[in-house]
Amino acid sequence: MAVVSFVSAKGSPGATTTAMLSAALWPAPVLLLDADPAGGDVAARWPAAGGGVLDAERGLLPLLTSARRGLSAEQVLAQVQPASGGTPVVCGLGSPEQAQAAERSWPSLAAAVLDVARGASGAGATDVLVDGGRLGAHPVHLPLLRESAAVVLVVRDDVAGVLHARERLRVLAGALRRGDGLLPRVGVVVVGDLQRGDADGSARVLLEVGEWVEDFGRLPLDAAGARVFDGARTARPERTALVRAGRTVVQVVAAAAAGRARSAA
Repeated sequence: MAVVSFVSAKGSPGATTTAMLSAALWPAPVLLLDADPAGGDVAARWPAAGGGVLDAERGLLPLLTSARRGLSAEQVLAQVQPASGGTPVVCGLGSPEQAQAAERSWPSLAAAVLDVARGASGAGATDVLVDGGRLGAHPVHLPLLRESAAVVLVVRDDVAGVLHARERLRVLAGALRRGDGLLPRVGVVVVGDLQRGDADGSARVLLEVGEWVEDFGRLPLDAAGARVFDGARTARPERTALVRAGRTVVQVVAAAAAGRARSAA
């Protein structure tokens, strides 16, 4: 099984929604890890199983606090809570200051998360989906992204979003390169008005960065569909535009994660 990270280059193009949607639709055992260094949103948005809210005090903060002494897969799994629908979730941090204070702990967390994916805890292998939030100039969670089998860059279909994503992709070729010289599979998901067809043009611009950049698909701007993750009652959520398009995107990303890493350009 594998680690898959969802990130953005600027603003709020929908990386968290895409990560939650993917976790809900994933075709294999899955765990969602909220690892946004700016502070996590999953606990605030996704209700707990059976109603109520997820416990924001459980999750990434106690893991990073303990990581200086090393972390195990069992410790990561001990922080799991079931979200609505039964998806296992590890809640995120409360602030960027917490992420920076624990900067030296991220490599230990990355190793433990990889062990979770491999089934080292004895609980069985599971794919770990990571909400990595916005990629800044010096992302403290880079060790976690490097261990990913696939990194999904979620991009809003507008001029600013595409330009920032293109520059971030150029940096990622070097930043994500592992010791063996390989890159995770890196691809883009463009979020926009799919009826206009502009998203295809945006994707082509981003694919020109290099042959190692892949097209993972499109998602619509579907506020009603996204509100499902905010606890809103939606009749037949499986029929929303977001879920219908999401099924195709998830299939593509899951297949990429199951494939081999690519040689860096």
